[in-house]
Amino acid sequence: MHYRFDFNLKFTTSTSVQTNHPITKISYWMILFILIICNGCVVIISNPGQSPELSDEFSSHLQTLQDRYDLTGSLKTTKMMVRIQEEGSPPDYLHEMLWYKKASDGSDLLRIQALGGFNDTKGVAIANRNRFLLVLLDEQEAYLGKLSDGVLRKIFGLDLRVSDMLSAIFANPFLDGRMNDLSIESTGNTFIVSRPNTEPDHTETITVTIKDGEPRVTEWKIQNNKKAIKQHVVFLDYRVVDGVLRPSTVKFERPIEQTSVVITIAEVQLNVEIDDSQFDFQPFLNDDMEIILISDPEKSDTQK
Repeated sequence: MHYRFDFNLKFTTSTSVQTNHPITKISYWMILFILIICNGCVVIISNPGQSPELSDEFSSHLQTLQDRYDLTGSLKTTKMMVRIQEEGSPPDYLHEMLWYKKASDGSDLLRIQALGGFNDTKGVAIANRNRFLLVLLDEQEAYLGKLSDGVLRKIFGLDLRVSDMLSAIFANPFLDGRMNDLSIESTGNTFIVSRPNTEPDHTETITVTIKDGEPRVTEWKIQNNKKAIKQHVVFLDYRVVDGVLRPSTVKFERPIEQTSVVITIAEVQLNVEIDDSQFDFQPFLNDDMEIILISDPEKSDTQK
């Protein structure tokens, strides 16, 4: 087993690593999913505080969205298609499998496997509490590091919050507990919610549509004070899975990076038994694997 530190790792077209290489596509989006879904710094508010001006009707819809997260102790997908479209390039398609579980201490655990053309495993990404592991099996490389917003920015050069994907997977942008300073407009069965983003001079707009008495987050935009869209997420094809209403298609758009991603989940099971060994790093940290440690460049030295 060989170790080395890599502080300038970036899976973007601005570096020597080209994103048109299939395994780079896999590693890029697997880490992106991991970093946004699970992170020790994500704060999930079980009983979020609310702006005093919220109506009883909208407050009840927010509670329903929260209940869907609370009722999901585990999630398993065996058929998930990811379509990646970059400006000027043909789309790429990835087949993936996903396991998600709430640990007994309340932490979020996640494992994603990317499959090749013959359903062989090409990459494995695991988030276990505040650490993540990405394994590229053909290259015999494993990237190991702390799960944080800083790692996300360092790897991808993207200014994303770790909590964004957790909110996206559960179709609930309010999971981060930022319930103050909400501005709400109501038209028929649709609520348009605006709130300040964590980045200065940026605003989030969240569309909640009520259908058959059930709230559905259908759109989530982040834009700057010049109305330029930084991130746009659309939630489609809501279905009831094991008693929980959830979208089966999620579309991400990042106009600045000229990239869009469509996630389509064909088969999903909720609250199934998932053994903790699915989220164990050790089986991949063997003598045949080169371990690349992603950490603070100011506190570490490069070594082989």
